[in-house]
Amino acid sequence: MSVGKFSSAAIGVLVVSWCLMAALAGIAWLLPLDVAQGWAVRRADNNDFAMFEAYGAITATMWFVRCVSTLLMLVLGIAWRLRRTSVPMLARVASSFWHATIPVTQAATSGSGIGRFRIGAVRLIVVGWLMLGVYQLGCSINRRLWDWPLYQLHAGQTILPNISENNREVIRFLAATTPPNARILVLSDQKLYFLSYYLLPRRLYHPSHPDSVFVIAKPYNQRQLASYRLQDLTADQIQELHPDYILEYFEGKQFIEGENLSLDSTWLNFQRRRFGPGWQPSYLVSLRPYSTEKAP
Repeated sequence: MSVGKFSSAAIGVLVVSWCLMAALAGIAWLLPLDVAQGWAVRRADNNDFAMFEAYGAITATMWFVRCVSTLLMLVLGIAWRLRRTSVPMLARVASSFWHATIPVTQAATSGSGIGRFRIGAVRLIVVGWLMLGVYQLGCSINRRLWDWPLYQLHAGQTILPNISENNREVIRFLAATTPPNARILVLSDQKLYFLSYYLLPRRLYHPSHPDSVFVIAKPYNQRQLASYRLQDLTADQIQELHPDYILEYFEGKQFIEGENLSLDSTWLNFQRRRFGPGWQPSYLVSLRPYSTEKAP
């Protein structure tokens, strides 16, 4: 194919692309945001988080489409205005790609059927890779738009996703009150898969009770998990781990009934600085240095 044919194709691509971006930008800017939000919320599952996620995702999507389509309209408009230089440049790039595959894949016999097949196969593979890249970019953008309601411009260490609000509070408390190199023995009736990750480089040791190792936890403590208490461990078992701190964190009724939930003044003061002096704990959190702990 000649450069002239690629130039004609490039002009057609510019015109069609600009028209598509203009139509998309017009729809995105003319469609009221509250209409789109209401549509997304109605389609979401009937729970608060799903509605919150749908509301935030459609808001982010609308603004993303508005900004990107308008920006692409401007870029394509500039390319059309400068078509005397932009179109030949695009045509040369396309022509270079089209003809660059010939010497690389040409068979020993020039113009043979095998040679043409190899050329076509290489072109198909390259186009496939480009399409795969576009697909992956689209999936990444889609995932980012759905994550926007929760993350926005914050990192995972700030948002602490996929865990309960109580787990988040305990993580923030430990991050603020223990040094980065701390070794913490954790006794809890919670599945704390994310605790170690978000508290790195601290090392956390959470002995699991045999009756809860293969049990799947349910939200809001609907399924009570068996757990070790501090008195269940011997001094030798604790000493083997060489902990700097011992954390007791329980939410289940059988573990907190009759307990003084305000026993740890550090935890109490930490939460009251964040939520006000009237904050009262509804679950047990107690963090104590092991050096001052009496062995059971």
